[in-house]
Amino acid sequence: MTSRRSSRFGRGDRRIGARAVLSAVAALLPLPMLGSPPVAAQDRAQEEELIPLTALVRDALDERGLQGAVIEVDGVVTRHVTGEDGRVELKLPAGSYLVTVRKGGYDVLVGDLRVFEPGEFMLDLDRAGDVDMRVPPKLLVRVVDGDTGNGIEGAKVSIVDGGSRVTNLQGRTEFTELELGVARISVEMIGYAQRTEPVALHPDRTTSVEVRMSPEAIELEPIVVDVRSPHLERWGVYERLDHGLPRRVLTRRTIDQRAIVRLSDAFYGMPGVRVNRRSIHSTRLVARARCTLSVYVDGFRWGTNIDAVPPEWVEVAEVYWGTQYAGRVHRA
Repeated sequence: MTSRRSSRFGRGDRRIGARAVLSAVAALLPLPMLGSPPVAAQDRAQEEELIPLTALVRDALDERGLQGAVIEVDGVVTRHVTGEDGRVELKLPAGSYLVTVRKGGYDVLVGDLRVFEPGEFMLDLDRAGDVDMRVPPKLLVRVVDGDTGNGIEGAKVSIVDGGSRVTNLQGRTEFTELELGVARISVEMIGYAQRTEPVALHPDRTTSVEVRMSPEAIELEPIVVDVRSPHLERWGVYERLDHGLPRRVLTRRTIDQRAIVRLSDAFYGMPGVRVNRRSIHSTRLVARARCTLSVYVDGFRWGTNIDAVPPEWVEVAEVYWGTQYAGRVHRA
């Protein structure tokens, strides 16, 4: 096969004009020349079977196999793309075909291919003089669960000096325009142990990496649930507590923890408040200025006997003062 100007075939420097006729077996491989079969036999072969062929696309200068070269055969819908070694398998009926070969950075190669029997043929591509062959590498990353192998969506993949990406539904993401050398990729995902690995990048190549993540138990702060009484909300108790006022508060939790029998017992040790028990039926709360605190339950005054309020009624008790002392008890 030849380019529209000229091209090499196989080894050596032999150049031939455009649209040269090539045998898939005899012209390009060191096999003995086999004569063309009779027309009738050729027609029968086309009807009966497909002939397997192997095409090797190489760089004409260094004879390196070229990955990603596209071979188009006239009359055949399928396009054939070479693998890492520059080879690709074709199956064609016996006959003659117009073949076109394309590869980024190289001249287009066009020529005739005559197929007789199974074999391999080489196609040497000349580099295009006005194209920079130093193509930046590309990195494809797939993040999967180490136990199931399923892709992990939403994982953060980072490269030093290369930015960050988030994996898609299949656990995939990609990086382009990278510098050559060794890139360090870091993968983070909640519920998994973080991984950091070096990856070697090569020019004019796409590097594919699969990162398997190990599940890791994460200790999170406990969720605090606060169920608030609409009655206390209405009286503004929570608003005062949220703002740190009053500073002397008795809550249901304290009453339950201390197994309070008489409500006055819960106020022992509260700063600025003294319990004055006159009798078993009369107990008052006294402030430091020797002022007796009035007791209000749900906004209604209950006098001064704090033990008149059963402990099981109390959701929260506030002790505060301004020009006078007062105590308020709220039921839930």
